[in-house]
Amino acid sequence: MDGNDRTLLIVNPASGRGRGRKVFARMESSLREAFPKIDVRFSEFPGHSFQLGREAVRERFGRILCIGGDGTPFEVINGMYLQGRPEFLPEIGMIPAGTGNSFLREFAITTPEEALHRISAGRRLKIDLIEFEYQLNGRTERRYSLNLIGVGLITDILKLTNEWLKFLHSFGYSLAVLIRLARGMRNKIDLEADGRCWSVSNSALVISNSKYTGGKMKIAPHAETADGKADMVVFRDVNRREMIRIFKGVFSGAHAAHPKVEMIQGVKMAVVGTPDLSVMADGEVLGKTPLRIKLLPQELTILG
Repeated sequence: MDGNDRTLLIVNPASGRGRGRKVFARMESSLREAFPKIDVRFSEFPGHSFQLGREAVRERFGRILCIGGDGTPFEVINGMYLQGRPEFLPEIGMIPAGTGNSFLREFAITTPEEALHRISAGRRLKIDLIEFEYQLNGRTERRYSLNLIGVGLITDILKLTNEWLKFLHSFGYSLAVLIRLARGMRNKIDLEADGRCWSVSNSALVISNSKYTGGKMKIAPHAETADGKADMVVFRDVNRREMIRIFKGVFSGAHAAHPKVEMIQGVKMAVVGTPDLSVMADGEVLGKTPLRIKLLPQELTILG
């Protein structure tokens, strides 16, 4: 870690409808005891953690801890990579204080106390990172995802949850699925994965680096965070009734056996929607397709 034992703690006080502030207040003394050289900075407005991630790299902190939901490390990591891959990569630890905290479920971490215990123990894991490009207002943007990229229906569900149903916590995602399905899906999607090309109609998909999304939804049951591959889950040519049946199995992973669910692994992928489809990553709605994806194997070191 370049001899640098300094820790930057980034707190999103607004995450989880104010839970971030409460978790920090409850755990501040334990954090300062565990990391005497800790520097605490609060995310004060949407997008502020991008800036804080960039500052962490510039100031060469050896360790970044995040208190927040999935969106907080998303912003921090993308701030770190804002000007390309940094020469010096800090280790990253996450303390859950959001609505879903999907990524940490991959490591059986569901409480702030368990997260801090694992981080303090110094357990280190190498994980993959998804680099992707999408379209925003006619230009190509590049971002990085720890957990999951959603296209089409999946993004619409997330947007509906964030804007209207977040107070219902995990149940909000379930309700948003039912509300959004009432509109149905009409599209054509051209897909590519490691040179294989095919098309699907009336479909939605996710590209996952881990198993979970929306809290406990086991959307990509075969995904692993350090296997060197991304998992594309395609819901192919489904009507509303079929999608509801599929959704019933999402919490256990049983949907993977449905004949209209296709799962593909790959390193390089592309998605083109007709019409253009909405894109989200790690809980953040971003832009539109076309979407290009490249997996970066074991790119980051996670504490926990």
